[in-house]
Amino acid sequence: MGCRRLCLLGCFLALLLPWIVSGKSCHKVKLTVPSVIYSGYLVGKVNLKSCMHPNDVMDGTDDPDFVVEHVDSDYAIYALNRITMSNRSRSFEISLKNDVSSKKITIKLVTESKVEKTRHARELLKRTKRRWRPMPFSVHENYRGKYPARVEQIQSDTQLDYVIFYSITGQGVDQHPVGLFQINPTTGEIYITGPVDREEFPFFQLMAYAKTIDGYAPESPLDLPIIVEDDNDNAPIFTEELFCAEILEHSKAGSVVGRVNATDKDLQGTRHTLLRYVIIQQIPPSPIMFNIHPEYGIITTASNRLDRETQDHYTLILEVRDMGGGIGCLSSTGTMSITVLDINDSPPTFVKQSYQVEVNENESGMVILRIPVVDNDLVNTSNWRAVYSITQGNGLGHFNISTDPKTNDGLLSVMKAINYEETTQFVLQVAVANELSLVTQSGTKTSGVNTIPVTVIVKDVDEGPECTPTIKDVRVKENQTAGIVVTDFPAVDPETKSSSGIRYKILTDRLSLVNVDANTGQITTAKVLDYESKDIPTHQYNVTILATDQSGKSGTCTLVMTIEDVNDNFPVVPRSEYTICQLGRTYTIVEATDDDDSVHHSSPYIFALDTSKDASIANNWQITNLDGNSARIEEKGNLPLGSYLVSVIIYDKQGYGVTQDIIIRKCDCFNSLACTDRATDKNASLGGLAILIMVLSALLFALLLCLLTACLCGSGAGISKAGFPDDGPQQNLLINNTEAPGADVMESNFKVPVIMSNPDTVGNAPPSSYEGGQNMTQTVHHSMQNIKHTTNLHSDSTGGRLTYQSLRDGHGMMDGSRHNYGEWHSFVNTHLGDKLYMCGQDEEHQRGEDYVVPYTYEGKGSVAGSVGCCSELRGEDDKLDFLNQLEPKFRTLAEVCAKK
Repeated sequence: MGCRRLCLLGCFLALLLPWIVSGKSCHKVKLTVPSVIYSGYLVGKVNLKSCMHPNDVMDGTDDPDFVVEHVDSDYAIYALNRITMSNRSRSFEISLKNDVSSKKITIKLVTESKVEKTRHARELLKRTKRRWRPMPFSVHENYRGKYPARVEQIQSDTQLDYVIFYSITGQGVDQHPVGLFQINPTTGEIYITGPVDREEFPFFQLMAYAKTIDGYAPESPLDLPIIVEDDNDNAPIFTEELFCAEILEHSKAGSVVGRVNATDKDLQGTRHTLLRYVIIQQIPPSPIMFNIHPEYGIITTASNRLDRETQDHYTLILEVRDMGGGIGCLSSTGTMSITVLDINDSPPTFVKQSYQVEVNENESGMVILRIPVVDNDLVNTSNWRAVYSITQGNGLGHFNISTDPKTNDGLLSVMKAINYEETTQFVLQVAVANELSLVTQSGTKTSGVNTIPVTVIVKDVDEGPECTPTIKDVRVKENQTAGIVVTDFPAVDPETKSSSGIRYKILTDRLSLVNVDANTGQITTAKVLDYESKDIPTHQYNVTILATDQSGKSGTCTLVMTIEDVNDNFPVVPRSEYTICQLGRTYTIVEATDDDDSVHHSSPYIFALDTSKDASIANNWQITNLDGNSARIEEKGNLPLGSYLVSVIIYDKQGYGVTQDIIIRKCDCFNSLACTDRATDKNASLGGLAILIMVLSALLFALLLCLLTACLCGSGAGISKAGFPDDGPQQNLLINNTEAPGADVMESNFKVPVIMSNPDTVGNAPPSSYEGGQNMTQTVHHSMQNIKHTTNLHSDSTGGRLTYQSLRDGHGMMDGSRHNYGEWHSFVNTHLGDKLYMCGQDEEHQRGEDYVVPYTYEGKGSVAGSVGCCSELRGEDDKLDFLNQLEPKFRTLAEVCAKK
């Protein structure tokens, strides 16, 4: 029992202790203050929540020097006047009262107390000279008394021993503002000569001096601070001329709209800058929609009745006051503009309860009905824009509804033609809603869908015959005889449901492949159909048939014929001649094609050698199937050079095939890949026309050489003044490297002595003496071997061909219209040497290096001989096969000379 009593006593004390502490704090509050309290200064804050009853109100203080203001959750105590704490403490009471009772709370102000030194510490102190210093003092801004006004007096104890003169310096004395403060030099009294603005000069730091008449300073200079006490001379001003805010309509009461701010130039932390905000006017005035927090300037909604559709804008006239809004406060006004934002609180509503509209059958692609709606939300926003849909009656997809972006109306359209004979009426259910969900007064979201019935009546129209189906697909095999029945394609009158009296004819038939019976509509082929026809690359052929009834109404029917393939083509090899090399690529690739359908009747192919006619083919050749479309044929052993006939049979996937003969030529290859001879058959004999052209070409070439020789010899013997021999083949030798203007190319310019000591040296004639009026002689050494003729075009080793090896060894034989390389080289180089030497000198026998560029022989010539004569061979059957045996760098030149 003893322990239980102790526990109950402890619990009672634990519950009682907070009440005791709370009650004690509510009866007396102690605040520490400085020795001087200036007017408007914040003395301190007290929290009276635990002391006040919900019905209690503040009833002020019993001391007129202090006032209590409610700030945040606390109560702030401000000084109304300047107070000097001479007694180190001061007390006053705050009164709280309600309808039943009242209570008083004591506020005790104490100054900062000095720490009492112990006796031991006092014994250790030594007496020192006192430093002269007055009490701290201040001046009031905007003092309205007479000037100069006495502020304070300073004195020094040394004036008992000396005659002391006082002086001051610093801001307000000898610094800006100069002359504001003065001092009586004999008494030490300080005066102020005019008003001072604390917002400009909140503090003055002066320096005071005490000196004798001879300048001796018995006292050290004294720091003299002067505080300018604040006066409530500045009204608070809003930070913006116009505050703007936005708030959604139907926002809950207490929703924050915005905040206003103001500033006050007076001393911060005093009642002069204790601001209070208030709404003095609302436009429109009723009903009251907004509140403002007096201390923070936060504007909130007073109710949830904001409705943009009723009022979308409000203007608040605000006022800010200092001094906590009390007596003697200064104030200014400001403006806040509040825009009420729209929410989707108004659903779109149909103007009518139902609609009825008519439409002709077979019409489509037009708007048949415009359905208006009304929506009070903000125009051209997602809250206003309507979204329409057809919820019932459009199972066949005949109709569509869209939104007119300008008027917000619903546009009902026919998208697919309607057949009156099938349907005469539609009952549609049209629904409308906004792009955003509807928001109710309670804040919940709903779809906000409204619906109405729309009846669409289909009107009958006299129509032409119709085919069922309108587009008919049929499949027909190729190669069938003309006149077979493709299909029956009758048309029906949609009104009578009968085909009686309908006439048919072909409207479009590009290739005239079919016929139609004018009475029954039966379609037959007019030609044999070919799957491989180039005119029908897709193997599908469209025919349009026109059906006309007895009233003249007509309709069209479309027939799509798909031509099916039969295996009527064998796989073939497009090329008939192939080559292999002596050294290098000793095989060839044979590819086959088939015009039949590649899916059923074509590849993969099977390649095999046909030895029924020649059994040696299997001994000399072997064939290997590759990818189903090609095969590789290669020789067995080492066959001699020449052409060979190889029989190959190719089967398609259904086993149909035919034997084909191909020619395989084996030859020498420069690049180890292919023969350079382009002739298809070197063993073929020359035709009579080709031989005649060759003989005439050789005779013409010999005649030209004779004329050239005669001209060269005649110019040196028949002309008294030496001249250069005439250039026979000028059309083949053109000087085109002149790079500067020169003398006219006249005959006299070329008649200069030329001595050719070495016919193989180009452009290096020895210089000869020249004197005016002397006759010059010219000696031209020219030799050419007789042109060798041969009629043997066939040999065992080369097969009648000129090969690179035979020409290199000097054993190559040429026809009569050509000469070998050595003969042509001797003649041309000699002639070119004379020509270039003459062109290399001007009229005064000075070499024209500025515009003549010598071209010298750069190495061993080609063993293939000259190709200059090729430009004179004009026959259609000219044999220029020897050009294929030239070295690679001369092939292009040889092809230019050959006639295409």
